[in-house]
Amino acid sequence: MMDSTLASVTVPSLKAARSARDRLARAGFARNSIDIERHGDGFEVSINTREENKARAERILTGSPLGNDLRQAGEQAADFVHGNRSFALGLAALAGFAIFSLTKRR
Repeated sequence: MMDSTLASVTVPSLKAARSARDRLARAGFARNSIDIERHGDGFEVSINTREENKARAERILTGSPLGNDLRQAGEQAADFVHGNRSFALGLAALAGFAIFSLTKRR
């Protein structure tokens, strides 16, 4: 890229570096423009991007790993429900019956 700029962050583990790379890829940045390099005890995640995308890339790089983990857990739960619709429907019916039973006791 002729008018590219570098956005980077140093993280303490390879897992955190891969998580940052995955966040960038999910946000639409090209995976082949994201580099992970070891620097001392940590890892540097860097991306070459256009100047107008630099601030967005830096926000993503410094994003919360907890938020990323919660998002992944939510996606896995949604995939499970979509893959097992009859099981999810049964759980919903059971929960509805339990709520109905609890409200009829009063």
